Amino acid sequence: MNRKPQALAWIMAAAAFVLTASPALAQKKYDPGASDSESKIGNTNPYSGPASAYGTIGKSITGLLQDAE
Repeated sequence: MNRKPQALAWIMAAAAFVLTASPALAQKKYDPGASDSESKIGNTNPYSGPASAYGTIGKSITGLLQDAE
């Protein structure tokens, strides 16, 4: 039997594992307002387009949250 295809398959599997595991070792990068212990929660509302009438809800929530601070 020829073992070259089987060895190649193992090498390819090992390479795939190494390439997919490496992003887990990357440094943590957060956007402003986020950390390991705290996150800022915002809202997503349509402020333009056909559903923009619902954007007033988001503006009201934002205004209420700013008044609370």
